[in-house]
Amino acid sequence: MAHASVEDLAAYAGHGAVTDDSPRLLDRGSELIDSLLVTAVYDPSDERIRDALRRATCAVVQWWHENGDESGTGVEYSAMQIGTVRLQRAAPPPPVPPAAARILATAGLLQHPPSTT
Repeated sequence: MAHASVEDLAAYAGHGAVTDDSPRLLDRGSELIDSLLVTAVYDPSDERIRDALRRATCAVVQWWHENGDESGTGVEYSAMQIGTVRLQRAAPPPPVPPAAARILATAGLLQHPPSTT
């Protein structure tokens, strides 16, 4: 289940970030957020936490909209040449958008390291 709706995405990122694929992307973004919270301890009924999950999910989808898709194939090139074709890929983008990480960290959701026991 997605942490955010298409309406939430439009409110967070603007209507330009909303596409026909937004419901699927919100589901995938929610999965990414959930994967970051495997060791987090929080009350899922707390509205402050729910708001952070909603905004972080929207930040992920906005990031994908601006930088490629969720597979990371939208990597930009740092150099390009037409004659004798020379392309050089830039460093891959981080797996988690900085805005999403900030939102989760500010809500206290990223402070729990994985348990080794």
